[in-house]
Amino acid sequence: MASQIRSFVIGIISEIFPEVDESVSDDLPLGPGGLELESLALVELLVQVEHEYGAKIADEDPAAQPTATLGEFVAAVAAHREDASAEAVA
Repeated sequence: MASQIRSFVIGIISEIFPEVDESVSDDLPLGPGGLELESLALVELLVQVEHEYGAKIADEDPAAQPTATLGEFVAAVAAHREDASAEAVA
């Protein structure tokens, strides 16, 4: 599932930065010095992820910060998705 989430996230980012593709490193920060997402683009990414996977990541969550890496963000989406699925079952 993480690879599917990663592909989805990279697809969203590549709409802004076409040079970003699947070969991008998971160690790159989302913001400055990495993928260079500005705050509005990061918010849009969070909205898209919530819509696609039901994974709500709070703005205060470390994974939602520009300093978070692509890998950290994808892992957080996967974890929040699992949390959302568990709540739906309960």
